[in-house]
Amino acid sequence: MPTLDLTLLIAFGTLFLAGLAAAVVCFRKSLRVSNERDGDLKMFFWALGGMVGLILAGMSAAYILLPIIIHYY
Repeated sequence: MPTLDLTLLIAFGTLFLAGLAAAVVCFRKSLRVSNERDGDLKMFFWALGGMVGLILAGMSAAYILLPIIIHYY
């Protein structure tokens, strides 16, 4: 595997895992805040953070990681 593809795979693989981890953390905090009184705005922002994490992970996987993996394997 050429060095540029390996570098992209490592960089965007890390970004993918970080996005998934951030989404899990944000959704867990969103569910925890949902039981509080007047926690609607906090719940919204934590859920929004979770969606951003999923979008970040999905875009890096779909546009960078999958084409590299399909090309070499």
